[in-house]
Amino acid sequence: MSRFARVAPPLFLVLLAALPLLQVVGRPDHFLADAAGELPVKLWVFETFARVGILGGTVDTAAFPNVGPLNNPDPVGTLVTAALRPLVGRVWAYNLLVVGLLAASALSAWALARALLDDAVAALVAGVVYGFAPLVLAYAVCGAITDVLNLWPYPLAILGLLRALRAPSARAAVRPAALAGLAAGLGFVTCPYNFVVFAAMLFPAALLAPLALRQGLVPAGAEVRPSKDVVIISLLVAAVLLVIVALPDALYVRQILADPNSQMPSSAVAGTRHAPPYVFLEPGNRDRYVAWLADYVAVGKGALIERVLAARFYRVFAPGFVVFGLVLVGLVASARRWTALLWAGIAAFCMLASTGPFLPITRDFAFSAPVNLAWLLPQHLLPGASQLLEPFRYALPAGLGLAVGAAIGAHALRRRFGPAVAVVLPVLVLAELAVVSPVPFPLPVARLAAPTLYTELDRWLPDGAILELPYFDRGTDRFYREHFFQQLLHGRPIANEVIGFAPRYLRENQFTASLLAPESGEGRLRVEVIEPDRVNLDRARLRADGFAGIVVNPAGYATPAALSIVSARLAPLGPFVELGDRVLYRLPDP
Repeated sequence: MSRFARVAPPLFLVLLAALPLLQVVGRPDHFLADAAGELPVKLWVFETFARVGILGGTVDTAAFPNVGPLNNPDPVGTLVTAALRPLVGRVWAYNLLVVGLLAASALSAWALARALLDDAVAALVAGVVYGFAPLVLAYAVCGAITDVLNLWPYPLAILGLLRALRAPSARAAVRPAALAGLAAGLGFVTCPYNFVVFAAMLFPAALLAPLALRQGLVPAGAEVRPSKDVVIISLLVAAVLLVIVALPDALYVRQILADPNSQMPSSAVAGTRHAPPYVFLEPGNRDRYVAWLADYVAVGKGALIERVLAARFYRVFAPGFVVFGLVLVGLVASARRWTALLWAGIAAFCMLASTGPFLPITRDFAFSAPVNLAWLLPQHLLPGASQLLEPFRYALPAGLGLAVGAAIGAHALRRRFGPAVAVVLPVLVLAELAVVSPVPFPLPVARLAAPTLYTELDRWLPDGAILELPYFDRGTDRFYREHFFQQLLHGRPIANEVIGFAPRYLRENQFTASLLAPESGEGRLRVEVIEPDRVNLDRARLRADGFAGIVVNPAGYATPAALSIVSARLAPLGPFVELGDRVLYRLPDP
């Protein structure tokens, strides 16, 4: 193989990952994300945990006055942006993080497929399909769920294990097996939820891998079985390294959940997890925690799934008919059909698992009882799977199965029709992704800006936390996540919590509950006044609890009536100050 053939495929994937940056050329203050997603929270997470601790620590700038420990949901993002911010600033540090993780995932899948097929060009298909999967672009990139972008460890873990099983002796298998365990452990540390959903691959692999290994250990496809010693040492060493890397973080997260002062208490987490009769996993549930099988063949931008709950999220599952066709070609035409069947089986199993317990074909066509074994098996047998709120995340490992399966098909076509076919196929996959699939194209970009008020609060208020109103976006179930970005500017504690609920303090304090009630939606996040007799007492209590003032954005309310009600309830606080488009109330001293 020429040097160009070795270098060109990874270079192509890196340049492809960088393409979204063209959308922000000439707009240096724009982020690669939807402004209504979790972008402000992610920026706050990165900069807060760069100060507090890379894996988490006691956080006193959010969830006020419930100061307590919080784990860092994205340590990779914190490390990368902390290193880049002094060099390129906040915006480009974030943007480079996104494209860097896209490139890392694509390259890892390409490396795995190349090792399986000894075909660097056909492996390009795997890099494109996995690194730029529809759910990755729509959910993780558009929604700024950057921890989900840490998909690179899993192909590397499988690659390390594959090399260990190819080793000529047990001793030679130790090093690649250790690298496999290290990669898997890093997968857990970078995003535990990703680790859980990728672990579901073990179910179809346990059935099909022993047969596929006969064909998958050498590029030529000859039947080679690893010795029993090699298999045992490979699995044992990988498991030991996985535990060494992942266990400390798992114990730390468990400690935080058990802490009574935690900002992520186990009671709150348990309240979002699913148990029979799985009401929130029904196919008609408006929050759409599950995929429908029909989503995998959806066509057109009108099929984009949008969900608003705390923030705006997008979902797309359809990988494209080119990808499905290549997987089918691999099953039919490849000389290594057990290997092709293994990856197709992984894709099929995880696609089914992503639909949840009722196996919905569409919203109106699903089983009335939990019959989906592909979801039930991980849910009840896989440690941590019961903590997974969103079954649709099983589409992520399905993407790896589709990616390698499509590369096997591309390799079969390349052998029959020549190398030009393998070069054209990644372009066809990308064209269908951009033009035909529901993935937003071009991807949304966001500019976060805040009035100068947030850098001048010390002129108007004494020390203390602030409360920003409105809390909900125009009567919806979306929180104004921009408050987290503004917190980075003013540096004062805020009541907002990272988890997707209205803050505990704002619900418990009946005066603040009375302020949120007129503007909250009708869903599960609605805030109501439960004890009206406490409103006046709790208004006076705000200052004693450490709050210094309330900032109101009149333009943020859905209706003049809601603004009028809130203004009347704020009137007993005394005079206010109009500062640009904001109104500032200083809380009286107790």
